[in-house]
Amino acid sequence: MKITFKIVEIINICALTFLLAGAYGIAFTGALQVLAAILFVLTFPKNKLIYIYFGLVILFFLIWNGEFSWLFLLPISLIFFLTFIIYNQKKKL
Repeated sequence: MKITFKIVEIINICALTFLLAGAYGIAFTGALQVLAAILFVLTFPKNKLIYIYFGLVILFFLIWNGEFSWLFLLPISLIFFLTFIIYNQKKKL
């Protein structure tokens, strides 16, 4: 469990570094964070916040029409929300 959690942390840090690439980095960040979230939910299936995260990710893709608009505030918020979930769980360990 600790090894998987460490992998989740490393993936999240790598994802955050892609933010430096600007708009193109958001796609890589999102993909890596979804991977980290999947590993996280497999490790901590009782954490309710991770299910809220997945719900918001699904909501974003359901309403996104392919344009860069105000809607991109949601993925940016999700980046920080997943980081909060991971480090909040770390405090509990």
